[in-house]
Amino acid sequence: MRHFTTSAVAALMMSATPVLAADLPVAPEPVEYVQICDAYGTGYFYIPGTDTCLRIRGRVRAEYRFNNFGAAPSDWSERFRNSTSTRARGYIRMDARTQTEYGLLRAYIDLFGTVDTPGFIQDDSSDPFVNRPVGSFGVDQDNTVMTLDYAFIQFGGMTVGRAQSFYDFWTGYAYGAITTVAYSDQNLWLAGYTFDLGNGLSTSWSVEDRTARQQDLFTGQYLNQIDYSSSTFFDTNIYNQGYGGMRFPDLVANIRLDQGWGSAQIMGALSEIRYLESYPSGKLGWAIGGGIEFNLPWFTNYVSGFQAVVQATYAQGAMGYVNSDWQNVNWDATAQTDGEDGITTGWSVAWGFQADFTPEWNAALQASFANARPYHLWNQNQWDVVGKIGWTPVNGFEIGTEVAYRNVGLGDLFPDYELNDGNPTRPLGQQDIISVLIRVQRDF
Repeated sequence: MRHFTTSAVAALMMSATPVLAADLPVAPEPVEYVQICDAYGTGYFYIPGTDTCLRIRGRVRAEYRFNNFGAAPSDWSERFRNSTSTRARGYIRMDARTQTEYGLLRAYIDLFGTVDTPGFIQDDSSDPFVNRPVGSFGVDQDNTVMTLDYAFIQFGGMTVGRAQSFYDFWTGYAYGAITTVAYSDQNLWLAGYTFDLGNGLSTSWSVEDRTARQQDLFTGQYLNQIDYSSSTFFDTNIYNQGYGGMRFPDLVANIRLDQGWGSAQIMGALSEIRYLESYPSGKLGWAIGGGIEFNLPWFTNYVSGFQAVVQATYAQGAMGYVNSDWQNVNWDATAQTDGEDGITTGWSVAWGFQADFTPEWNAALQASFANARPYHLWNQNQWDVVGKIGWTPVNGFEIGTEVAYRNVGLGDLFPDYELNDGNPTRPLGQQDIISVLIRVQRDF
């Protein structure tokens, strides 16, 4: 048996020490830190390894709705309609920005998903399970709807993709969740350019998808062939034809001023009216409008912020620019089968106020009037009033309620009496619509 002396054991241990240290290295793990980007405001950070700044935001909102309980027939008088309903919606918003030698390069996405109380299946058959709520009686339906609200790229002054129309100016202070007032508020595909003229003045030009704006087109034979004593006013000779396919996009332009006192804008649009059939020649529709919004400092002794706005639009054959929320079917133009066709004229005026009474309490009131006069068909007048109160106990969180009133008046069925041998036709009447909602909303 071999024996080791104390000195030999110590020497062996000392010689082994460097080997153990080399076999077991201790080094810090690499860490990738996110760098804050403050060039574009709060919430942006650099995407690691790039010079692109990204901000990710979101919103969750939940609503309980008291649907139209105005004059019957309404959602409260008809059993195949929901008197009350619910909505839950979640948003994801991403904004990526990079500064280049040509100017700002930006990409923006706004995507949201919505779940509403299911509607009803309506059927005229004798099936005992018709007019039932979707989702009941074994009916299986996914009631989730995904919407891509915005998806655009900006490069310098250029904007391409799904964005807010360059025609639009003021689009409301209240929620406008069930009904809203008569303004143009349309997200659609566009390609445009904004020229900065200095001192807060700019002008924007764009081509925009026509199909997002178009209303309806009416085509039929002579209206005096209708049996006015019958409750059926439209037969095979009197029908809605609709639009043909899009050949040309709408041409839209505006000139805008932004100053400390507020903003102002003048805007215009041209739109092709193209029938599905070839015998109506079609028309060129157009719209022109303007608006002005004030920041009113005279109320600062009473409120922390106060804004007021008024805007108006007049159009021929482009009713989607007059109002984005017509209650009933509206026509951009009408035509007779003998080739005579006419264009609808319409106009709207809208106004609103918004006040922040304290950092916790805010309110808004807005109203409008809109009128459409189709050629040979009934006129439509539409009044809207919407009021909202919101409470923000903490930053980014609001509990609010909104009340909306709408009156729709439809004129004579066919106002051109000579088409009915000089006999007047009856007015179609009026409808009062009232709705209320309660909303809980969190932005982050």
